[in-house]
Amino acid sequence: MVKKLYPLVIVVLLLPWTLTAEVYRTVDEDGNVTYTDSPPADPKKVEKIEIQPGPSKESISDTMERNRAIRKAMEEAQEKRLEKSTARKDRVAKAEQEVEEAEKQLAAMEEFGDDDRQQLQGGKSYIRPEYFERVKKAQRELDEAKKRLKKIRGY
Repeated sequence: MVKKLYPLVIVVLLLPWTLTAEVYRTVDEDGNVTYTDSPPADPKKVEKIEIQPGPSKESISDTMERNRAIRKAMEEAQEKRLEKSTARKDRVAKAEQEVEEAEKQLAAMEEFGDDDRQQLQGGKSYIRPEYFERVKKAQRELDEAKKRLKKIRGY
């Protein structure tokens, strides 16, 4: 971006030098308009054009200093955006990992163990309430991890 500003700076610096010459406008019999920096032979058909002087060296210097300050502020803002983006990506990755771990924990809690069934007389059995409680707890933890991930992602 800095390289793009160099031609502009050169034009701005050379502009006062090019505008110091007098400029004359003439119109011939056919209506053709001519601009020149030397007065034509027939002064009756000549119009002298006043050209405003270009910016002063002080004005150019001030402008360059403002441009440097703006460029610096822009670079700092880009750096902050990058830091925020990186931090957000880290938070998303951590939340995704928590969801994955909660899913594994739920799968592990859903597996039946030897202690999850209680045998009754007559060969019947039932699933103990503790099994359902631990599965519900693991499901709640998974739901909470998904909510945190959704909140971090912003939807």
